[in-house]
Amino acid sequence: MTSSDRVLVVEHEHEAGPEMFQEWLTVAGVEVDLWRPYAGEAVPKYGDHGGLIVLGGSMGASDDETAPWLAQLKAMLAGAVTQELPVLGICLGAQLLALACGGRVEPSHSGGELGLGKIELNGESRRDRLFTGISSPVEAAQWHHDDITELPRGAVLLGSSPRCEIQAYRLGDRAWGVQFHPEVSAGTLEAWAATEGELPVSATARMEIAISEVKRAESRLFECWQGFAQRFAHLVQQG
Repeated sequence: MTSSDRVLVVEHEHEAGPEMFQEWLTVAGVEVDLWRPYAGEAVPKYGDHGGLIVLGGSMGASDDETAPWLAQLKAMLAGAVTQELPVLGICLGAQLLALACGGRVEPSHSGGELGLGKIELNGESRRDRLFTGISSPVEAAQWHHDDITELPRGAVLLGSSPRCEIQAYRLGDRAWGVQFHPEVSAGTLEAWAATEGELPVSATARMEIAISEVKRAESRLFECWQGFAQRFAHLVQQG
């Protein structure tokens, strides 16, 4: 298998893996190689891969002291953009990509987003290789407390929501960041909720509603975001 048939996926926490993207990329003919830096795994050579996907996590994009691999990962992301390697940053990954290339990330002024959300895609998205064919507004699962508040110079905004202006963007021709979670199922959110520990009754109720919303929408979400994942896979395969 050549580098154009492999994508490096960076996982920050045990319960925050590639989930549905693992299946969708494999179906599209791309092998997923996971790097789990939190488990002490050695830094792989991303040049041996045709693409790079950076997943989400509970840490912040600037938490280099508590997650010491983040500094190295941001350098890796900047290098991948310069080399025009296909890149996809998801949630924390989108924030890391923005920071690595000169953008800004801050705690959400709206309190963040949780559950099923609607994203308004703009005219640029209709000309975008990953978002082409996706009707606006599009539904996606949300789970974040920080926002990208300033895009890197030259980045193109693709989508927004009422609570988060920067939901999707493209940097150059082959790098994308999405603040939402196109890769998750309701079961993923249930696993994340289980790691939250004891919460106030109101917060628990909100989380249960959020999971229920995503569960009811799963078939629509999978139909939409599988195509998105496969278009990224095809870009990887093009080399």
